[in-house]
Amino acid sequence: NLGEELLKQLTVKPIAMVLAAGFLIMLAFTRLPTVPLMGLGFGMSGLALLLSRTRTETARAEVVRQKAEAKKPDKPEQYLAIDVLELEVGYGLIRLVDRKQGGDLLERITNIRRQTALDLGIVLPPIRIRDNIQLEPNRYRVKLRGQPIAHGEIMPGHLLAIDSGTVTEPVSGMDTTEPAFGLTALWIAPESKHLAEHRGYTVVEAGGVLATHLTELIRSHAAELLTRQELNRLLEALKEKSPKLVEEVVPEILKAGELQKVLQNLLRERVPIRDLETILETLGDWAPRTKDLDVLTEYVRNALARAICFQHKTEENRIHCVSLDPRLEDLLVGHWERSERGSFLTLAPAVQNQVAAAIRQEIERATPRCGGRTPVVLCSPQVRSCVRRLTEGLLPQVAVLAYNEIVRGVELQSHGMVVLSNEPANVSS
Repeated sequence: NLGEELLKQLTVKPIAMVLAAGFLIMLAFTRLPTVPLMGLGFGMSGLALLLSRTRTETARAEVVRQKAEAKKPDKPEQYLAIDVLELEVGYGLIRLVDRKQGGDLLERITNIRRQTALDLGIVLPPIRIRDNIQLEPNRYRVKLRGQPIAHGEIMPGHLLAIDSGTVTEPVSGMDTTEPAFGLTALWIAPESKHLAEHRGYTVVEAGGVLATHLTELIRSHAAELLTRQELNRLLEALKEKSPKLVEEVVPEILKAGELQKVLQNLLRERVPIRDLETILETLGDWAPRTKDLDVLTEYVRNALARAICFQHKTEENRIHCVSLDPRLEDLLVGHWERSERGSFLTLAPAVQNQVAAAIRQEIERATPRCGGRTPVVLCSPQVRSCVRRLTEGLLPQVAVLAYNEIVRGVELQSHGMVVLSNEPANVSS
């Protein structure tokens, strides 16, 4: 806008208005109309004087402010604060964040926080987004409490074509790996989208790739996000609905720290804690009988069986699973010991690795027959937590369910049984 730009240039430097006013006053002594030119000239002179005084006062105020800031004592405490969740992006990915450039990452993060509350029952802290010039232009890094937990690379202006096992014919693109689940993928040009989808690829936008990775990281680290302060907020919210329940259980029967550990055990296996009322009801029944938090977690899981089944069943109301050989279960039961300090497995490390490898092999063999879904491991309640302990390092995303967690109406479809190929000679550690 020429008028706005001209006015801006005139008001930035009052000297320009003074020169213009002088020129108008000089024109008043010509044959041009005297009164309008003199009025406009003197008016601009007055406005220039006012702007000059305002700028001088503003400059003086800024000097005073800077001196006051310099005199303020340095507080080392301000350097101790860390963000719970932080996303650092290279300068090439700023367009994914900037709304003016069409970026929608902020909206995606808002949806992630909302969906996490619905799915897991926890409220995420704000996710700080920073640009980091030390990163390569197209790379990003996710931090949890100041420490990096994951990183990845995005190709802005491209789409990610993921091979989920249904590809009939490959398309051309740059080979890569999908960051959230480690799937084989390609970066392709936008004009190749329809061709890739026709050939069986799952095509995702660049912002969606980053958002999916962030969502998966949040789910896998949800237990660490449930702080004591967050637990207090959840209890205060439940108090409005069931004040007597909260008063009877916390801290009369169970301390807040013990409740936090049980909830973290659930979140570690991605079991939602949204139904906190049922969780406290169950703990109120069983905590007076045992203080073993692993045992209490199993009782709570049984109470949340419907929610657990809902997570893993298909649209046909079916759960794909692999089971354990009864002899393997007997072996685990005989070497799963409980004490006041928790539960632990007394199997020799070599045998533990052998069992975990056998479970992994059976899962990999069964997955193609499950329509792309990863089957759950199904076992008896006595060894469920033991099996989970064995698989959490090697197969963190594989769920382990007990028979008593399968609710009525849900069909089980078994795709195999985990059997040790060789009977271990020395089983005890």
